[in-house]
Amino acid sequence: MQDKDQIITYSIESLKSTQTEIKDFDLFRFEYFAKDIDHLRAPHRHHFYTFILVTDGSGSHEIDFHKYELKPNRLFLIAPDQVHAWNDLNSIKGFVVLFNDSFVALAKGRKLMSAWPLFRPHLPSYKDLTIDERNLWVEELKLMEQEISSPDDFSRDSIFYSIGKLLVRSSRLYQNHAPLKNESHDFLFTFQEQIEKHFIELRAPKEYAALLSITPNHLNSITKKKSGKTAGELIRQRVILEAKRLLAHTNLSVAEVAYKLNFEDNSYFGRYFKKYTRQTPEAFRSSQIN
Repeated sequence: MQDKDQIITYSIESLKSTQTEIKDFDLFRFEYFAKDIDHLRAPHRHHFYTFILVTDGSGSHEIDFHKYELKPNRLFLIAPDQVHAWNDLNSIKGFVVLFNDSFVALAKGRKLMSAWPLFRPHLPSYKDLTIDERNLWVEELKLMEQEISSPDDFSRDSIFYSIGKLLVRSSRLYQNHAPLKNESHDFLFTFQEQIEKHFIELRAPKEYAALLSITPNHLNSITKKKSGKTAGELIRQRVILEAKRLLAHTNLSVAEVAYKLNFEDNSYFGRYFKKYTRQTPEAFRSSQIN
């Protein structure tokens, strides 16, 4: 466990260097990205969205307590604020694409990432691509590389449209999990966005129902139908995830974690955590120490 009281968070420009120029997009060959990333082997968060396409090699990384294999033709999507750490990287090749909401909103009238059925908590973190699909991704990524290496007045627009194409391709890959024209799925995402904003101070489904201008029963009906979980379960799931992140990746005491998560006292936090994980906070923390 690292000797710190918060999980380090990187912006696009700070991920691989200390440059101060603000960026809303970047692209790396995986073989270059994999160099000098000892600081990224420790659990960390991102302020941006990430596509990772593996074309060759092997290895593994972790996303929020799940370990995933890196292998050819596997595409990963990592959302902002997910806790991520690199493990083994063996002769790895591919592409790493970083972008944020402001880049997606480059075009006039373009909605933000919430308009896309991607990077959502209930979706898988990766998809394995067919050879043909992989080749289409590689072709588009190489076009983006060319724009970056020989930029002109139109390069930023070109890269924007390439990102749009990749978002469309990703959405089609995920369409069985999150149909594009499903209002209740959109509503579920809106609810999850509200949880992300307010889970520290709001814990009751009725409080979120009021924010969304619906009844608590209607909220529960939608979340149960579309996620298999009640509104209360989704709220608790987010609180427990943050508690696990802080216990595993910081040196905050259990009492400090309880305070940071707005629990009235340490004892209540301990009972809450054990009820939903079947472990005490101390036992969970011990289980995460290698």
